[in-house]
Amino acid sequence: MRYPDGGGLTPAARAKREQVRLEAAGLFAAGVSPPAVAKKLRVSRKSAYVWYKAWRTAGAEALESKGPGGQRCRLVNGQHDLPLGGRRSAV
Repeated sequence: MRYPDGGGLTPAARAKREQVRLEAAGLFAAGVSPPAVAKKLRVSRKSAYVWYKAWRTAGAEALESKGPGGQRCRLVNGQHDLPLGGRRSAV
């Protein structure tokens, strides 16, 4: 999802989501089904099944946060401060 202000998840929100995924991993290890995990953690069934597949493939480590998504900024030398179009005014 794109955010108009260049946002996304804060580090705190990313950590909170990671905790939910790791809690799901613990439930999977205890034999709880993905639909039951979805209901208990109040997430979609789709998310629970995606996490379950990742957990079965690579364990709980697969559900750990991999940091902020997206690509790193490629602007240089203060380009992000320029108006849209990237040109400096001729004043």
